[in-house]
This record gives sequence, structure tokens and C-alpha cells, in this order.
Amino acid sequence: MATLTDLWRAVVPAARPIGTVGGAAAGPELPIAWVRVLKPRVPAFDALEEGDLAIVPASALAVVAPGEAELSGLVEAFARVPVAGVLIVEGERTGGAVDALVDALADALAAAGLPGLRAERVDPTSLERSAIGYLVNRRAELDRQAGELERQLERLALVGGGPEAFAAAIGAFLGRPVAIERRRGDPIAVHAPADQPAALAAVSRYHARPAAVGLRVPLPAADGRPIGSLVILDEGPLGERERVACERVATLLALELARGAGGLRSAGPAGDRLPSAGPPWVVYVARQGVEIAAADTLERREALRGEVRLLAGPGRLILRGDAASLELRAVAAVPAGDPDGLLLAGRIADRLRRPVAVSRRFVEPAGRPVAEAEARATLEVVERLTDPPVVARADRLPAYRLLASLLDLPDGLRQARALLEPLLVGRPALQRQRLETLRAVLDRDAAADAASALGVHRNTIAYRIRRIEQLGGWNLADPELRFALSVAIRIVQYAQVSGPER
Repeated sequence: MATLTDLWRAVVPAARPIGTVGGAAAGPELPIAWVRVLKPRVPAFDALEEGDLAIVPASALAVVAPGEAELSGLVEAFARVPVAGVLIVEGERTGGAVDALVDALADALAAAGLPGLRAERVDPTSLERSAIGYLVNRRAELDRQAGELERQLERLALVGGGPEAFAAAIGAFLGRPVAIERRRGDPIAVHAPADQPAALAAVSRYHARPAAVGLRVPLPAADGRPIGSLVILDEGPLGERERVACERVATLLALELARGAGGLRSAGPAGDRLPSAGPPWVVYVARQGVEIAAADTLERREALRGEVRLLAGPGRLILRGDAASLELRAVAAVPAGDPDGLLLAGRIADRLRRPVAVSRRFVEPAGRPVAEAEARATLEVVERLTDPPVVARADRLPAYRLLASLLDLPDGLRQARALLEPLLVGRPALQRQRLETLRAVLDRDAAADAASALGVHRNTIAYRIRRIEQLGGWNLADPELRFALSVAIRIVQYAQVSGPER
């Protein structure tokens, strides 16, 4: 019989596990006997028996267990039965009381050692039907779901959907990062689902080592030889759902590759969708979002993407992916006045309010995948820094890696705090002000520049520096001391942001 982990991977792969579900420490799981849905009334379940899967919609939870006592009673009932698992269906996250209740239930399930999942933007009724279909006839339910994906791809083909649209649809269905490749292994499209934080790392590994993937399914042409491949990028456990779906859509994707429909061309620079104004070109990568929250909806992301498109002239900027992707990726033709694409990168960063990584220039269409990989690697590194640059340049990647590695020195935090101890006294706000002032001065050549960066008068900076030198007994004109203080500040600030566990 199916377990919660089996159902998770086959029916709701985008759900997030609670506790040790699906992990090595999960231990033996109770087989699922049937599926029950929490109703917004009392009694909340028509029946609840050993081995049942309890589906808990957030809206019903707010009615049945609005307080701590009711919530504890519900979890105790789940443990007493015991259930095979609890699947929480979250609504639109607004940061309100319902969200807090859902979080409390997840924490209580984990504390009680009950297996659970959290799914977003899913209709509870459809979820119940799919779960029951999977339990009654596993293969038939998987075929039904794969058929829905195939019909979705057919609709995309009819409206001229490009390679990114196909990859996005498949990635969203599987809840995994995917790629579509040409015959020789060149990626046409790569998609990382926005609600899978580990997807970005899987995409980076794929660009670095294309052979290290979870599954590569050949797309057969009419003559029987592969015309390309559909690739699942992460190396997590694969189930029937992935294999059934990939087999079902392989023929359709092969046909699209063969005839070049929707922009899926088997060869040539046009298939890479590069701006017509180039070369040279550069690639931009920015984090588009990790979770779909109230302030970061798909509609908001799509609006931002529309604003980004307007930042460059005609034929100079092409966005890749879509609003559901983990990243915002763009290819730009750089003008003579901005030879490295840094000015446009700054405008994109201002619009997104997130760091933007820019690749080195390339002049051959085949250079785009490499440029995209190096921009992505640069973004991953700078996001580890306490104060990442607004525009991160791929040609400075070794420097960013060096700065990031300083934060992981075995004895670094203790020594950094010992050096800065004279400043780490008094109110926390005053400590932060001293560190921010000292860093601004050490990072810039002139006090006026530091004052401008902090938004204060230069006389204020001069007063603060005199006070800092008095507290520490330092002479900030000493280059050896300046370097040591600069490193120490970064380590201490990173520890403050990361929390006490560091």
C-alpha cells in the first residue's frame, strides 16, 4: 500500500514536508488506508480511522481549531488514531491569524512526531480526488495526470509557446527543475520552480556538470534517433510519476523540436533567442523570489518583468523564463556607452530591489549557456555576503568567493569579536551604528563618500571616527589595522544577521 511519501512524490510533489517525511530518519511509515477531509464544522471528520490521511484546509482549520486548546486537541486526536499523515492545504499567505494557525499546526505535528505535508494553492476537493484515485489505481491516476500535462503542452504549442513555456509547464507539474536539450546536449530551456529553494543549486550543478542529473529521457525523432532530451536536473529519488509523465510527453516534445514550432529549433542561433542588436551580449540573473507571498505574487512578478523589459531599447533585451521561475534571467545586447552592461544591470537591480549578477561579454550564440551559468554562480556567492553588491560581476567571482569564505573561518567569529570588543558595548543600536560607520569609512577613500552612503553629514562621520579611535585605541590610517578591521566587521555583521546559532 502507498505511504505518505509515495503520495507526496506522486500527487503533490511541490508540497513541503513536515518533520522527517521522506528523509533517511523518517523510519517506517504507516500505509494510507483512506483519505479524509477536515470540514468547517463539528464533527470535523465524518470518520477518522487508523491509517487515514487527513487533509486539513486552512479555511476549515480556522473554524474547527481557532485556539491553542482546540489545536492541541486536534493533534492529540491525530496521534491517538493514529493517522498515516496530515496534509495541510494552505491558502493565500497574508501574514494573518490563519497563517499563524497553519504554522502552529505544522509545529505541533512535528513536535508530536506525526508525518505531514504542506501544500499551497491546491483545491482540497481536487486533491482528495487525486489522492483517492492514486490509492485505488496508482497507474491509472498517474496516466490521468500525465494526460493533463500533455494536453497543457498541446495548448501551449497551438498558441506558439516557446521552449521556456514548455519547460515551465513540465517543471511546475513535476515540482522539479527541468531542462530541454538539443541532440548534442545543448540546453534550449532550463526552468527552476519558484517554490523549490533547492532548485537553483540543481540548475547550477547541471551547468557545471551536465551529466550529473536525476533523469535524462531521449526525445525520439521519426527515424528513431534522439532529437533531444528532457532532463530532470535534481538528483532526488525518482518515482513513477516522473517516469510516466516524461514518457507521455516525450513524443510531443520531439515533434516540436523536429518542426521548430513555438521557437523550439533544433539548431542555429535563432533558437537561443538572443537580442538582435548584438553581439556582444551579456546575461543577467537575479533572484525572482523564493515563496509566493502576499507582497510577491505571480501577478506582481509579471508586472515587474514588464517594467524590466522597458529598461532597454528595441532589440536589446530578452527575458527568459516566466513569472513562476525561481530566477529572473535576461540576455542583453550591450551598447557602446555601457560596454559591460553594468548600467543596465544597476537599473534592473533598482527595479527589482535585489542584487543582479552580470556575466562577462560573449559574441557567439553558443556562449550563452556558459554566460548564464557564471552569472548564476556569481549570484549564489554574493547572496551569502552580509552586504552584497547591487551589481555583482562574474569577472570578480574569485573575489566574492574569497569574501564569502572569510565568514566560515573556524575561529573567525571569536577573533573578530575580540578585535572589535571596544565597539561592542552599550545599546545594540549604538553597536550597530559604530560597525556601520567604521565599515563605511574603511570601504571608501573619502569621509564625504562614507557620509553620503550613510546619509549623514561629514562632520558627523568625523566625530564618530574620532570616538571609535578613542574606544579602540586605534589609528585608522594604519593599513594593516584597516584590513583586519574590515574582515572582522564582515564576520561579526554576518553572525548578527544569521542569528545566535552561528
